[in-house]
Amino acid sequence: MIGGLVCNDVVEPGLLPGDGQELSHRTREFLWRIFVEIGNCWKNVWWESSNLKSSWLDLVKAKSECPPSYNGEYVNAVYVVQELLDMYGEPYAFYKLFFESGIPSGPPTTRLAHAKRYVVDEFIRMQVLASGFKHFGGKNSNYKGYVKGSRYSLMPEVREFIESAEESKAESE
Repeated sequence: MIGGLVCNDVVEPGLLPGDGQELSHRTREFLWRIFVEIGNCWKNVWWESSNLKSSWLDLVKAKSECPPSYNGEYVNAVYVVQELLDMYGEPYAFYKLFFESGIPSGPPTTRLAHAKRYVVDEFIRMQVLASGFKHFGGKNSNYKGYVKGSRYSLMPEVREFIESAEESKAESE
């Protein structure tokens, strides 16, 4: 498994305690950095990642303001990722966290496993659900457009499908 003493510290598999805590601005900004790095590592969703901040803030707010709070998990993720950054450096630390963590399957029993399961994986799911699925290669043969955008966006919510010449030729045959 990657990481050092912080990452490999053994903890209980349930949510880390966080009820009654508030997230600092610094912690929120560090978490945002993790979210954006997910897009950077896949090299094709950065624009989408950077435009999802309002939705992402809504997610973090919802998960941190009422019990059971993810605040303990969020603070833990900051410590884990900071240790990885100190050990491996900027781009490689995120790559190792996303692709080479070495976390065994089953309940999360280390700080690294908690950060990956409750924070990183949650952020990845949000990117895919919020609009990144197209950039991750998702497509549906029955529906040629996709739903996208923030609720604050001035762009249309559904992109209009414009059929290519090849597709119209294939359908007519």
